[in-house]
Amino acid sequence: MPRKKKDGRHINYYIDREIYERLEQYADAKGQQMTTAIERILKEHLDQYEAENRRKGGSPMFCPHCNVIVNAPKCPVCGSGKIRAPQEDDYCYLTEKETIWAGALSDILTQNEVPFVTKNMLGAGLSAKMGPALERTRFYVPYSHYQLAQDLEREFFSSDFNR
Repeated sequence: MPRKKKDGRHINYYIDREIYERLEQYADAKGQQMTTAIERILKEHLDQYEAENRRKGGSPMFCPHCNVIVNAPKCPVCGSGKIRAPQEDDYCYLTEKETIWAGALSDILTQNEVPFVTKNMLGAGLSAKMGPALERTRFYVPYSHYQLAQDLEREFFSSDFNR
């Protein structure tokens, strides 16, 4: 049975003879066909180019360890360099609020149909012992709703009423 044809395009470029010979030597050394060698070289170069652009602030990046959106080559929270482009369903850290303001933010997000999850920082045991006034709540929203959630949070908590 013949191999399935890949979805591709033909290219025809006139390149310097020295570069062509180096490419030919590279393909031979790797045991690859010229087409495979060219595809892999171009893919690697383009992947690096796109990653550098994202790290320079071109696109937001996501740290899967901390769930934060960053515009840097490393996560500022944990220092990890294993950041990636965010996916629509990645739950991203939005903010941390005291109990009274956490309730207000929950209401705002719910009214605007923004899905979210919360995580209490003290936990039930410490909160009961120390008092709920010291409890803080972290909010996480899907990346697909991240910008809206940021705007809602910024709009509500930047008003003169909350200062």
